[in-house]
Amino acid sequence: MKEQQPVKSTDATVSSLEDKIPYIREQRRKKANRRLIYVLILIGLLIAVVFYLQSSYSRVATLEVGGIVNVKKEAVIKASQMKVKETHAFNVSEEAVLERIEAVPGVREATMKKSFLHHYQIDVVEEKEIAYAKDKPGDRIVLADGTILPGKSKEELFDAPILTGFTDRSLKRVTKELVKIEPKVRSRISEIVANDKTDKGGLKLFMTDGNTVLLSTSAFSNSLNEYVKVISALPKGKTGTITIDGGIYFKPYKGKK
Repeated sequence: MKEQQPVKSTDATVSSLEDKIPYIREQRRKKANRRLIYVLILIGLLIAVVFYLQSSYSRVATLEVGGIVNVKKEAVIKASQMKVKETHAFNVSEEAVLERIEAVPGVREATMKKSFLHHYQIDVVEEKEIAYAKDKPGDRIVLADGTILPGKSKEELFDAPILTGFTDRSLKRVTKELVKIEPKVRSRISEIVANDKTDKGGLKLFMTDGNTVLLSTSAFSNSLNEYVKVISALPKGKTGTITIDGGIYFKPYKGKK
């Protein structure tokens, strides 16, 4: 009996046939080349990303601050937590940056713009100056949010009072009341003088209409907000001293009608 020859597998036959066909071999080569190109591109992209993250191009290039009048520029930059050439741009959250800046005393509002290659511009709107103190240890500015800043007023305060004779403690107390006064009443105050050397809060207010107001307490905002009603009840054409101490008392100036 003749021995049976082993039968070659179908896969081997197909493989053998493919190797003999130039077209199939060329397709295999192209497919392998494409895979190699994809791998090289991926590696290149990874290298580029690493280089970008390590280079200065991924960091804050410049940081400019505009709108500063009284608030220190350094305080705004510090609150932003952005450092030129150090902070990565993808770590900068505009919402978080503006929230921190608007928490700076004296800042009412802030906006931020970003231009190409991570150049940032922050514009600040400060609180309005509502008064300024002219005393030792030096001039101080009072802003609408109650912030007291050292330095001379940089605005023309046509409708803001001058504060004189106040200690640091009494100035803070009177400032808290000033911000509660309605603007239409505050604009009528020309000057506020500390009228009590014991620092208990006695005040003398010189008004733009010629009246003088005496207050025995620093918690005067509620009483003073009624000032327009008070003067409307005074004798026509009369000016004098208005004392607010539990009640309201008026004493006309001597020699004036």
